[in-house]
Amino acid sequence: MKKSVLYIILAASVVVNLVLLCLYLPQNCSNKEDRGPDFSNLELRQETAEVMAKKLVCENLYYPESYNPVNTSVDSVFYNYLTDADCLNAAVELIDLRKAYEVAKSSYEDNDWTIRFHGNPGGAFLEHERNARAAASAKMKELQPKIERQQEIIRNRRTARDGEFIGWQVIHRYRASNSAGVVSFGNVLFVLDSTMSQCYLRFSLDEDEKNLKSIRTVIENELGISSSY
Repeated sequence: MKKSVLYIILAASVVVNLVLLCLYLPQNCSNKEDRGPDFSNLELRQETAEVMAKKLVCENLYYPESYNPVNTSVDSVFYNYLTDADCLNAAVELIDLRKAYEVAKSSYEDNDWTIRFHGNPGGAFLEHERNARAAASAKMKELQPKIERQQEIIRNRRTARDGEFIGWQVIHRYRASNSAGVVSFGNVLFVLDSTMSQCYLRFSLDEDEKNLKSIRTVIENELGISSSY
């Protein structure tokens, strides 16, 4: 009899715990979903973007204390070839590979011209030129398949996720002291996640060989897309 009562009590206890667990879990899960910031509030969206932009910029400054924000704009961003990590990495690699190829090609042409100009006679000087031409030719042959491999990555990128909302685009302009202590302007674009707590991508908008415009041009040329800027 005592065992039967004990089993009844234990069974009742398990039922009560299950009921409480079922009541708790939905509420707990709901609370987790609600923890993300409400960026339909434009003021909150702007403030959060500015805070994150400052954090990301100052991490890479020689003199973080010299940082002074100028302008920050924020907008939603959707998955496309400019947020495709494989595509972007291939484009950056292409920029480096093509630069190396052009250096080798220029060296080959200079050495070849020198040899042809002197009529290809013997001698240590022209032997050096022939060796340099051969090395440049070998370098071009080495680089060509690497270039083609990166081109294929871009041309064959997966498009299944295109158009999917992935977060926020933050364009930030600031002034700060560089390594020489000279104050200059910087322009950068960040792609942040939906809560603006993580940075997916960072692009320079300044004039350099790997800025956003250069990367975009490389990708669009490979995809056969007409430039929209």
